[in-house]
Amino acid sequence: MQNTKRLQTNDKVLVIGGGLGGIRTALDLAEAEKDVILVDKAPAIGGLMTQLDRTFPTNNCDLCTLAPNLSESGRQQHIQLLAMTEVLGVNGDKGNFTARLKTVPRYINLDKCTACGECHKAFPECVRFNPGLDHRAPTCMRYPQATPQAFSIDLDKCKDVEALMKICPAGAINPDDMGFDREVKCSSIVLSPGAQVFDPSGLDYLGYDTMPDVVTSLEYERILSASGPTMGKLVRPSNGEQPKKVAWLQCIGSRGLQKGAGPYCSSACCMFALKEAMVTRERFGDDIETTIFYMDMRTFGKDYEMYLQRAQKEFGVNLIHARPHSITQPEGETQLELTYTNDGTVKQIIEKFDMVVLSTGFKVAEDTKKLAAELGLEMHADSFPVTDGFNAQATSVPGVYVSGLFESPKDIPETMVQASAAACLAGADIVPIEIEHSDDDEEAILEEPVRERDVSGEEPKVGVFICDCGENIGNAVDVEALAEYTLTLGNVAVAKALGHGCARESMKFMKEAIVEEQLNRIVIGGCSPRTHQEKFQDMLKEAGLNKYLLEIANIREQATWVHPNEPEKATTKAKELIKMSVGAVLQAQPLIDHSLPMNKDVLVIGGGVTGMTSALELARQGSKVYLVEQTAELGGNARNLLKTIEGDDVPTFLASLVEQVKESENIEVITGGIIVDHSGMPGMFKTGMQVGKQLMYRQIEHGVTILATGAKANRPDSYLLGQSDKVGNQLDLARAIAEKSDDVKKWDNVVMIQCVGSRVEDNPNCSRICCQAAVKNALALLKVTPEARVFILYRDMRTYGRQEEYYQEARSKGVIFVRYTTDNPPTVEEVNGLIDVSYDDPIIGARVTISSDYLALSTGLIADHDGTEELAKIFKLPLTHDGYFMEDHIKLRPVDMPVPGVYVAGAAHSPKLIRESLSQARAVASRAATMLARDEINLGARVARVDKNKCATCLICVRACPFDIPFINADRYSEIDPAKCHGCGACVSECPAKAIQLMEFEDDRILAKLEELFDKVEA
Repeated sequence: MQNTKRLQTNDKVLVIGGGLGGIRTALDLAEAEKDVILVDKAPAIGGLMTQLDRTFPTNNCDLCTLAPNLSESGRQQHIQLLAMTEVLGVNGDKGNFTARLKTVPRYINLDKCTACGECHKAFPECVRFNPGLDHRAPTCMRYPQATPQAFSIDLDKCKDVEALMKICPAGAINPDDMGFDREVKCSSIVLSPGAQVFDPSGLDYLGYDTMPDVVTSLEYERILSASGPTMGKLVRPSNGEQPKKVAWLQCIGSRGLQKGAGPYCSSACCMFALKEAMVTRERFGDDIETTIFYMDMRTFGKDYEMYLQRAQKEFGVNLIHARPHSITQPEGETQLELTYTNDGTVKQIIEKFDMVVLSTGFKVAEDTKKLAAELGLEMHADSFPVTDGFNAQATSVPGVYVSGLFESPKDIPETMVQASAAACLAGADIVPIEIEHSDDDEEAILEEPVRERDVSGEEPKVGVFICDCGENIGNAVDVEALAEYTLTLGNVAVAKALGHGCARESMKFMKEAIVEEQLNRIVIGGCSPRTHQEKFQDMLKEAGLNKYLLEIANIREQATWVHPNEPEKATTKAKELIKMSVGAVLQAQPLIDHSLPMNKDVLVIGGGVTGMTSALELARQGSKVYLVEQTAELGGNARNLLKTIEGDDVPTFLASLVEQVKESENIEVITGGIIVDHSGMPGMFKTGMQVGKQLMYRQIEHGVTILATGAKANRPDSYLLGQSDKVGNQLDLARAIAEKSDDVKKWDNVVMIQCVGSRVEDNPNCSRICCQAAVKNALALLKVTPEARVFILYRDMRTYGRQEEYYQEARSKGVIFVRYTTDNPPTVEEVNGLIDVSYDDPIIGARVTISSDYLALSTGLIADHDGTEELAKIFKLPLTHDGYFMEDHIKLRPVDMPVPGVYVAGAAHSPKLIRESLSQARAVASRAATMLARDEINLGARVARVDKNKCATCLICVRACPFDIPFINADRYSEIDPAKCHGCGACVSECPAKAIQLMEFEDDRILAKLEELFDKVEA
């Protein structure tokens, strides 16, 4: 008999950088069953996001949203994680790279370390732990759920190595660790090294070096964070008191305003400042005055404009359009003084603040520049890589891809999108190699899965394992005493305090205890099941137990975190939670996961550049793709575009894309298709449509759905649009410049008005594309007629990222930018064949009227409400208030919809540039590939089950189910197909006869918790 095994030579992807982007890339590839080597220089992965307190626009806890990704990346069988590792060099080419890696010594055995913290307590000078404002040492375990879950040691700073070794209860400290060098082969490389934050040291006028109450935005984040050096208390570094007035200064290190600053916009700083100001007032009191000094508020992301409105209206954040030129602190004063000039006046204003936060931007790190040079990447002058105009992830070196902050400055959602897009491209470069092995080849022998033990006839025998989670639980609860208490509970055979239960040594101990003590029920007292349940379930399976014989008592979030300074209350609550979980697990029963075969076909709805690109990427991976376009022609909104701001030719790209789609054997194009119904479940969808002039009905079976329906060009009834041929939008102007250059050359004055139909009550968000469109057309116009005067009337110029350079170019070439407010917008009238535009100039303090030859309105995009609302009803998907599809998680899952197997990309998600839409197209292809790689769909065991002996055939469950699953069968009782059940429990709660139970949440299991919680009362 011959076995086959994938040869681990070059059939893998090297991902450089363990921040959020690198983690997402690695996870996408691993879920698609592709091997990954993930390297990062830091002792733990997570990057900059692990140092943040909250994320906008939801103001959620960063660690809470990041933890599932970190936990998952640490245990994926296809991911080889190499922390404290850097890339020394790379040679070879696409499909056959060889990378030289160097791993520095950690001096800690990862297999033994439980991250208990004893070494850090005894030797804080050499054991690395805290980030942010703790300047003692580089960071290591920066956050409670660090991956790898271990400290690191600076052995050069340790004066007594033997004492350090003795203090470790697990014997994990290894002073003989030498580190190691290695060479790895890979088919492709993804660069996601992130960026470093601009250092304002040396800029005397900002006072960062000399005034302790002047901090960077990242340092302020650490002050706000519960895992930071002040334990989440807002205090002034100078005196430990809570500040009453805090100011934020924007664009520090960005837009070329300071020495060493980048010419670009760092994209995220405005939202950071708004978030920090809002959180400050929300958590520490409305009496704290928060003020943001800004040039342009660049809240251009999805729902970000509404976040800006909330900051002002609900939280009272002050916004001042000004650039304070200095920060001073008069001798003997405790407060800081800012001097600035307001709009419409030359009078200097001096205002005092307790703290000043410098909103520092991003820059490419020096070691990243060296790595890029080693790889031979072509770079811009600002050190960001040159990438393809229609593929933001493709560098000048084939097979090397980029994502995240290294591609260009950006926010978290764009990083996640680019990470998945990079995974799509890198994964396509892999050619799996299979070789044959003989029976004697030990490496080819597959490990037999552990057979599940039948515990149906056994008396319940419970094992309780309690984590101290470093200082997260152990600081507030005596876990040893808690374990002793647990032994007094009925049916508890083993109770043990384990340190970190998710550490390798702890998991090994639990598996051995299950086997040796013949335990048949397990309770974990520790972290949230949201982040760790699957990991402990896997452990039960490896020990031969059914994975559903498990209960997790969340004593961290529900006890110690809410009573950090009240150990008695925390301990009492922890005892109650453990007791309830023991009672519930006694009622647990073995369950079987339901599974169905996976349909590998894909339905893509929308034939624009987004839909076509995602269809092509999936077709290249072997999937059958049905591409449905409602109109008679492919191309979507891109048919109206001529050039990008970078100068790329859109019509040529579009023609090539359409040709590739039509020639692909794996893509069936259906034009004139109207979606009318949808049913099924992830992996087994059925979608019906009407096709052709006769509207014939056709049904398609598919496993994955991609929504790429785009958006509509907005044409509001404003400023004579549609009433005068001398008024048009930016698309009209671009077409005139390209097709009517002789007429354009005669123009003397051209005026553009921004935010027409956007950032208004009917369409409250920013359309994102308008500012760059205005700058692009202004530069194109000046090429045709250099003597023309171009005026751009704006509210905020939102040329984010590297678009800022084009904005600066326009200003240098004489384009006149004038700011207006919504309280006093421009006025327009047609006079003698010209368009008179009047506005108040804040610089000269006078009303100005321009007689323009052409008025271009930046009208942006709006959601196609008729189309999206109909599709949302058919597919049972949520929409935002302004009609775009609502993703599953705005930060971490920006292209996944709440219904598994359904994805959204392009302008159907929100307004965006063609380059950004194409990144999302590849991202959804990557996310879809994670499902299509499976042969079966695991439905889990959480389904409703009917007891036919109790069913009264009342039809209440049939009416209650939002998914129309229950039906009355031929035997006259309700039947629920487990393959279709969504596990929502609606039928369970409505059934008057209690004939339906939701597996994992059965009545007796829930009641057991309540009975343990409340004292039994004798009647």
